[in-house]
Amino acid sequence: MAGVKRRTQAERRAATRTALLEATVECLVEYGYSNVTAAQIAARAGVTRGAQAHYFATKAELVVAGLEHATGRVLTEFRAEPPHRPTEAETVMALVDRLWAMHDSKPFLAVLELWLGSRTDPELRRHVTRFNRLLTTGIGEIVNEVVPDFLSRPRGTAVLLTALAAIRGVLLMSFVSSGRTTGTLWTVTRGEVEQAVADAIGRS
Repeated sequence: MAGVKRRTQAERRAATRTALLEATVECLVEYGYSNVTAAQIAARAGVTRGAQAHYFATKAELVVAGLEHATGRVLTEFRAEPPHRPTEAETVMALVDRLWAMHDSKPFLAVLELWLGSRTDPELRRHVTRFNRLLTTGIGEIVNEVVPDFLSRPRGTAVLLTALAAIRGVLLMSFVSSGRTTGTLWTVTRGEVEQAVADAIGRS
């Protein structure tokens, strides 16, 4: 049709690769790491198994690429439109709330699914360890951009790591708890994190 720009081969390749990575994230969440197959991912992406194998020869390669993709998406979503509140403590807690709000997003759940799968898979664990380090470092960098003074405080980094551990712990509990129980648990946990943030700022 006149006026419609045709995509270049490089653009088509990039689009197919992205579709496979997005499908990997969705299938990990839907089927779980132990059950997901390359065929399921290819079908979800709308490509043939041959096309999938052209980009990622094995399920393992596809899963690791999916982990990298999901980690990047988590950081991108966390960085978007950073909150700025009247006080340092309120801004830190707004970031904590954003992390919690992201806890049931597909990228976050896909990352968690691979963390769990890595317990009995040494090769996957090697990649999970690497990307978890990148995720934690990336979150710290974003916090430092939004609240420049917080992590330089004596207990700032410890409080951030505690908040991350708390969010992940409540997320795990949500798999075996009702939404109401999970909400109550997060309310209590958030209160403790908020007190730790206030203490870190007040004692510096």
